Amino acid sequence: MPVSPRIPVPGTYNFREPGGYPAEAGMVRPGKLFRSDGLHSLGDDGRAELSLLGVRTVIDLRDDFEASAQPDALDGLDLEVVRLPVFEGRGSSDGTNAIALSSLYERVVTEHSEVVVEALRRIAGSGDAAVLVHCTAGKDRTGIVVALALLAVGVDRALVVEDYAASQSNLDGAWLNEMLALIARYGVEETPELRVLLGGSPPEVLDDMLDVIEERHGSIHKYLLASGLSQGDLARLQRVLVETPDLT
Repeated sequence: MPVSPRIPVPGTYNFREPGGYPAEAGMVRPGKLFRSDGLHSLGDDGRAELSLLGVRTVIDLRDDFEASAQPDALDGLDLEVVRLPVFEGRGSSDGTNAIALSSLYERVVTEHSEVVVEALRRIAGSGDAAVLVHCTAGKDRTGIVVALALLAVGVDRALVVEDYAASQSNLDGAWLNEMLALIARYGVEETPELRVLLGGSPPEVLDDMLDVIEERHGSIHKYLLASGLSQGDLARLQRVLVETPDLT
C-alpha cells in the first residue's frame, strides 16, 4: 500500500496522516491522527485549514528553546496545546552523522520513554476529535511517537517504516535549505551527514530502533506496558485510532 501523501497545509512541509492504513482490526481512522513539522508559519490560511481538519489537540514534542524560538501560530483556534518535550533538543545528538541519528532514536525510546508513552496516552484519551503531533521537522520525535502508535494498533511494520521514511522527500528543498542557513549562522559547516541528521529519515534508522525495542522487551506492546502505558490505554488507543468494518 502506498503511504499517504503530504497534506498541503499552508506554512508546513511535512503535514500528513496515516488514515486508511490497514490495522489489526480494521483500518486507521481517516482524519484522526495528523503529524507535522513546525507550526510557526501557519498564517491565517494554515490556521483555517487546521480548523477544517477538526484538530482539537496539538501535541508539541519540542524542547523549550525550540518552542520559544519558533512559537506555534495557533492564536484564535479552539484547541488544546499539550507540551511534551521529548529530550533536550535535536542539537544535542553526539555528532552529525547517520549513526548519531540512530543513537538519538535509541535515547528517546530508552531514556525518555515516559514522555513517548504520555503522548500515546493523550492520543488514546482524545475521543473523536482529531489530534496533531508535531516537532520541528516532524520526522524524529514525531516519527517515533506516530510509529509506535501505529504499531500498537497492528499496522504492519514495513508500512510504518515506509511512512516514516516519507518525511525526507517532504523536507528536502526549501525546509532543509532554511534549516541549513539557520545553523550556518552559528558557524556549523554543511556536510552530507548534517543534511541527513536535519532532514533525513532513512528507513534503517527506524528499523534499528524497533529492533532495539523488540530485543529488550520482546514486542512493542510489552515495551509500552513496561514504560507506563496500561492495558486500558492500549484498548482506548485501539478504539480511537482504528475504524472497524461494518459487517451488518
